Amino acid sequence: MQHNQVMVSTDWLAANKATPNLVLLDASMPLPGQEPSPDLRCIEGARRFDIDKVVCEPDSPLPHTMPDAKLFAHLVGALGISNDSLIVVYDNQGLYSAPRAWWMFKCMGHEQVYVLDGGLPKWQAEGRPLADKHAPATAPQVYQAQLQDKALMSAEQLLAVAGQPDYLVLDARSAGRFAGTQPEPRAGLRSGHIPDSANLPFTQLQTQGCLLPVPQLQAQFEALGLSQEKQLVCSCGSGVTACVLLMAAYACGHRNLTLYDGSWTEWGARPDLPIA
Repeated sequence: MQHNQVMVSTDWLAANKATPNLVLLDASMPLPGQEPSPDLRCIEGARRFDIDKVVCEPDSPLPHTMPDAKLFAHLVGALGISNDSLIVVYDNQGLYSAPRAWWMFKCMGHEQVYVLDGGLPKWQAEGRPLADKHAPATAPQVYQAQLQDKALMSAEQLLAVAGQPDYLVLDARSAGRFAGTQPEPRAGLRSGHIPDSANLPFTQLQTQGCLLPVPQLQAQFEALGLSQEKQLVCSCGSGVTACVLLMAAYACGHRNLTLYDGSWTEWGARPDLPIA
């Protein structure tokens, strides 16, 4: 794998699926307000990685909150994943929720984790093998996880640094939601955005579910003022599509990366937090 690589192609996966330490994970999740499709299609050999109901903090009032290192290690080990596993993760939208799973592993210090470029739609369009049920977990493994410094940020921490010259806060939601002219898909949330944040919709970083080439990604980040010295903090609706931005920034060589996990689901619901 190359330095800064975050994606693998469908051709690569087809050629390397039998690699002994490769673990293929389906991290699909429905769009906000939608129900999961009853017609399951998955890539043959994929294990389910449910970031919404399983690999999350069970006691959080917010959706799919990142579990702590101890719980993450337990849940991941139960799936038969070890620290030596070469992980490839995908979703059924193309490039939507898989980067969230990618970031979860990166948060916990796992280096060998990649996202399938184009996801299930591209794999299926190419006529590659599918299954109607997920592969079972293999024998449980002992997994060691350690939350990386600054990988996650709370609302209070974000409030303290937003607008500082050495931080850039990017919001991955649509332009309408960012501006407050488009309603939020979740009930009870205010409209608008975090003060001193900028908008970069996650859809602008991809085409047909495939990540744009690095020069095109770099141009978008540079236009918003991102440099190697700045700490990039990403937010979205609930901590999922913000990870598309984090992954794209990683591909461009940036390593000062942070997820505001609560995102607008938390910020928009709290009247004590300012909005713009």
